Amino acid sequence: MSKKNTFFIFFFIAVLALIVLFSYPLNLTAYATNEEGNIIQTYGEAELTAPPDLAKIGLAIETRSKSSKEAVEENARLAKVVLDALLDYGLQEDNIKTSSYRLYSYREGQKTDSETEQEKIYYQATNEMLISTTQLDTVGEIIDLAVKAGANNINYINFELSNPQELMFQALTMATKQARRKAEAIAEGAGETIQQLYSIREERTSYTPSRSENTMLTREMAAGVATTPISPEAIIVRAIVIAEFSF
Repeated sequence: MSKKNTFFIFFFIAVLALIVLFSYPLNLTAYATNEEGNIIQTYGEAELTAPPDLAKIGLAIETRSKSSKEAVEENARLAKVVLDALLDYGLQEDNIKTSSYRLYSYREGQKTDSETEQEKIYYQATNEMLISTTQLDTVGEIIDLAVKAGANNINYINFELSNPQELMFQALTMATKQARRKAEAIAEGAGETIQQLYSIREERTSYTPSRSENTMLTREMAAGVATTPISPEAIIVRAIVIAEFSF
């Protein structure tokens, strides 16, 4: 046998060995992927409702003057009157916070006797207060009291849960159980049996306080109109999970 033929024989054997060597693990990988492909993915959702047990009232005291000093001083005076009225009502200092304070100037045109318009500079001080209470049936009375004492803007009323975490955990548990029941129903319909949980993730858990805007309520109170009873809506907590089960 010539050296040339011997070289080609050895070359052919070497190539064949390489093909066999690298094809074996490739088959194993395809098999593993095929095994992991036996997955059912489901979507679980739960919704719970609960009555709120905490109210937060955002109100503001606004004062305006041609002098920044006068606007600030008048605002401080009214803020003290409102605070004293709320404390006398029975609220604690921890339940009354200053959420923001602003002082700014603006120009306003005014007509003179000669019908010419002149611009004057005014200053406005705004003291925003946040009042919290667990006595939800007193919200209307607190707002009425604050407005009569000097608050001239009710920004919002939030009805919340003092501890929403527990309800969120319950919703997640219910959503997870629903996802598993869906997977079991799908597997049963296909003649299979769920083996184990392959993966699961929290898609979303939401909790949104019930919010009311009350600019109209402020005007009615300022005009002496009787306070309309404020009835809070139930708080809704939602949870969504996406789960994968092997079969």
